[in-house]
Amino acid sequence: MTGQFINSDHPSRRRALGAFGASALAASVATSAARAATGLNLEDPWDNLTAYLKARSDISGAVSVSWTSGYVYSHIPGQKARVLLLGQGVKCTRCIKDERGYEFLERECVIFSDPATAEPISTWRNPFTDRTVEVFHIRNASAGYHIDALGGPEDGGSAGAGGAASKGFRMNYMEHTGDVTFYDDLFYVSPSKLSLRDYAPYTAADVYEGAGIYHFHTKRADLDNPDLSSVPVTTSHTGIRQWLPWMEMGQWAGGVVLPSRGKKLKNVGEIPRPLLTWLEKNSPEFLDAPTARDKDKQKFFYEQFREHIDKKRAGEG
Repeated sequence: MTGQFINSDHPSRRRALGAFGASALAASVATSAARAATGLNLEDPWDNLTAYLKARSDISGAVSVSWTSGYVYSHIPGQKARVLLLGQGVKCTRCIKDERGYEFLERECVIFSDPATAEPISTWRNPFTDRTVEVFHIRNASAGYHIDALGGPEDGGSAGAGGAASKGFRMNYMEHTGDVTFYDDLFYVSPSKLSLRDYAPYTAADVYEGAGIYHFHTKRADLDNPDLSSVPVTTSHTGIRQWLPWMEMGQWAGGVVLPSRGKKLKNVGEIPRPLLTWLEKNSPEFLDAPTARDKDKQKFFYEQFREHIDKKRAGEG
């Protein structure tokens, strides 16, 4: 999902406008022995990024697989929440290191399923409208996102022309008695990909608003272990969204809340069987991460849904 991230704690997430020289990589190599002896300094940009990606993915370039599961709830002011669906997610990621940081390559999906059986579904009876609608699963691919360790000019400015230089990457974290939690609280406000004029049955407004609250829980000792390029992690995520467009709720008040929890897996074989079987048959590409050859191939839910509706209207769907 794209949008404007409103979070003052994340100045380092802005992309650098200029390239950094090989000196950054040389400095990283020169200090690797000291880091191995003393542990990662989570206030240092390179160490913070290294630790975060060991938790989020695998810094060796190998594929990292994670799985999440959680109910999808209705949220309507003045009404009791209802369990609507089960959302089962799979993320496959890959990190490619360079002198500035890492290219982060990811495929992620959320497959909507029967909350009683965990079987993926293709249609859903909407309890509010009493209509049966076609389910449109979330399948995103992001292969053009570079994470800079040392940052760069902020807000489109030039450090050499009066712009403020970034202090470098820093993912928020909480540390306590050997545990580390990386967290990202993201709030989205952007023009909707589905305008009221053209897509009224599927959209709440011309402005999309939502939030994604992410947590990655791990052990400090694992992060500090130089022999581990990927560390065991449990995750949690809460999404707050407008009604999913395929629910055909139009401008009904409210939306959905999607809390989930999960973990990093050893391989795709650990994905629960009903979900794995469905993905193998319907979306096998989401059982692997993109490669460098896939750079800049972006696929996101709302654009895909809009194209799906346009094709149906044209008699192609």
